Amino acid sequence: MRDHLYLFIFMLHFSTGCIVSNVQQTIEITGYTGGSVVLPCSCADPQSTATTFTWEFEHGNRWFQVLQNETYSGRSVLFNERSPANLSLLITDLRLNDQRYYRCKTEPNTVIYVQLKVKGCNLFGNREFAEVSGYSGESVVLPCSCTELLAKPEQIQWTYFIEKKHKEIYPNEQIESHKNRVKLLNPNTPGNLSLRISALTTEDQEIYQCYVSPQQVVAFRLTVLHAEEKPHVHIISLTTHQPSHQTQELPPPQQSHHTPQYVYILVTVFPIVLLLVFLALSSRYGKDEVAFSSVVYVKTSSTPAHAQNVPEYVNASAKQT
Repeated sequence: MRDHLYLFIFMLHFSTGCIVSNVQQTIEITGYTGGSVVLPCSCADPQSTATTFTWEFEHGNRWFQVLQNETYSGRSVLFNERSPANLSLLITDLRLNDQRYYRCKTEPNTVIYVQLKVKGCNLFGNREFAEVSGYSGESVVLPCSCTELLAKPEQIQWTYFIEKKHKEIYPNEQIESHKNRVKLLNPNTPGNLSLRISALTTEDQEIYQCYVSPQQVVAFRLTVLHAEEKPHVHIISLTTHQPSHQTQELPPPQQSHHTPQYVYILVTVFPIVLLLVFLALSSRYGKDEVAFSSVVYVKTSSTPAHAQNVPEYVNASAKQT
């Protein structure tokens, strides 16, 4: 019974074939000139297999098969040979005219659409003229790059203006004087087209062009100066004279935890000052006490009780009589 069930499931997969994911949907993919891109298409059921399927591209409101077109010859690869359910398409060495609509069609007439956008090289400072200077015997870099550093131009050409003509010096060295002296500054970055010229001479002083297309050109005027014209930079070095014998490094100074000397002075003087103040106050208090006692204990002659209430001026007149 179990064997019959497995056989039924197998026949069901075989009969239904591959139904792609994202049916009737449009997927947007962005790539860069000179690079690679994968147009995704796969069966919804990873166990299913597409017996027949095609990749097509749109051109002039008509659809053409990618693998049978010379435009994609040597630049298109399928993944289904290693993974039957993966019907994706790899396109290498992208070009601007690869930007269009694509579709993946399987046997049951299920379709997904892919909109491929390709970004090309637009030069920084396009159509501008720049001044660059260098010194004889040294190297100089003529800067040129795409706004998209991942975008590799379909062609790159550096020219040198001589005898009223632009002659190529990169990638083909058509001038004997520039052979083995020019190379790209960073060939690993597709959008960096800067050129290095080494071992400069006064004969290199001329106009150069970074050429990508008739609409994408940057020009430079190179001025080569003599080495003696280079400004001198005076470097002043400060040195310290050390004895010839090896000296031991002193440990870093540590903060002293001793009590400052003025604290001892205060501790010593302050009790003495207090003692003097106490003695002075005691002496003054003793004098006041003596004076007070003399006033209190001095006995005066007492007057009769009947004369105590007599006014003072009456006693005085009585004395006079």
